[in-house]
Amino acid sequence: MILDIYCDGASRSNPGEASVGVSISHENIEIKVISRKIGIATNNVAEYQALIDGLQYCNDNNIQSARFYLDSKLVVEQIVGNFKVKSEHLRELHGRAKALIFKIENFTIEHVYRENNKRADELANLALDK
Repeated sequence: MILDIYCDGASRSNPGEASVGVSISHENIEIKVISRKIGIATNNVAEYQALIDGLQYCNDNNIQSARFYLDSKLVVEQIVGNFKVKSEHLRELHGRAKALIFKIENFTIEHVYRENNKRADELANLALDK
């Protein structure tokens, strides 16, 4: 089973109230959503946390094939190793994400434009509006 996982983080005021949205699909059918507040954080922290939540779902459910899609170019490029992780507060999140990725046999991650990540964005904003 290959899952498509769309992740997005949101922060109002950056830093401010923050949330994550994750849409997990199999063969174009949404099978799980994650929509939750994460407290006060920057947008980059929220983006990383959304990725970590999606990865944790895979690990908790023994998913070995997953394609991740994020509209955060920074997070995607840091995960694939094209950008250095200079920010101390992102290094810990990056390390957690990489440790979870290591447990997934077939992992890919791709940057998508915001308009192609609408469901995850919607879920993140729904959490903020609660």
